[in-house]
Amino acid sequence: MTSEAVESKQPQDIEIAVIGNAFCLLIASAGLLAGSMAANLSLAYWREDVAVLAITAVMGIRLLRNLMDVMTQYLETPQVLHHHRAETKERVNVQSEGVVMAQIPAVSSFSEDQVIEEVVKRIETQKAEAVKKNRFTN
Repeated sequence: MTSEAVESKQPQDIEIAVIGNAFCLLIASAGLLAGSMAANLSLAYWREDVAVLAITAVMGIRLLRNLMDVMTQYLETPQVLHHHRAETKERVNVQSEGVVMAQIPAVSSFSEDQVIEEVVKRIETQKAEAVKKNRFTN
């Protein structure tokens, strides 16, 4: 009956607990650094930092327990073996095909007259669009 009541933790829950406890231990350690013992560089002031010391100790113990749970969960899960191609004795023949080296396409050159004609066309279309927009706004 007692064995039925004990539930195994899910891997996601364990990971969240480890991250949470590590973060809490980090905050508690920051409290120790800001405390009287670190400021005065002496263990004689431990009574002033009792709460922070207790929190640090509890969080450290909880973090270690959760890390042990993670390791046991990892050992209990079945390991999947991945077969690599290098382990097989197959050999693949790679043959070069008739590939032509990549070439940059030739730049098309335009005559001066063609360039001037295209510029004139663009200017005329821009003027026509401007007149249409003015007609609608006025």
